[in-house]
Amino acid sequence: MRVYERLNNYIKSKGLKQKFISNKTGIPENTLSMILNGKCNLSADNLVDIIIALKIDPNDIIHQDKEPTAEISDTN
Repeated sequence: MRVYERLNNYIKSKGLKQKFISNKTGIPENTLSMILNGKCNLSADNLVDIIIALKIDPNDIIHQDKEPTAEISDTN
């Protein structure tokens, strides 16, 4: 699941309205709608604005439920 999908699920589960989030963040409501529907990229700045405005633990949105498929190693 992508970050915008987790964010959208969180917002729906809390019963929050996009207009409320738009007012709190300054992100236009139509832009917010496009972000939450995957029609527009979620920038790091917008994500931070939403997390701060809603007082969300970033781990609740960013955390992946699955383990990484590849391990990163330093072979230098």
